[in-house]
Amino acid sequence: MNPTKERQYQHLAQQLETLQNNLKITNGELVKLNNSVNKNMIDQIGKINYAWFFGSKECFEERFSNRNDPIN
Repeated sequence: MNPTKERQYQHLAQQLETLQNNLKITNGELVKLNNSVNKNMIDQIGKINYAWFFGSKECFEERFSNRNDPIN
């Protein structure tokens, strides 16, 4: 193989190794981001569900406390 081609292949191999390392780092960062987003989303859904539950509880308490007949 001529020296120019060999040098080009060595340079390409080095670039591919650098790319592979960068992709590993990027993959790790994306996993962290995904976990963070999922946790925040679950927290937000929990807050929304709590608000709905508490609001409906208040609504039912108000509605049933205004009734004259007891609930059986």
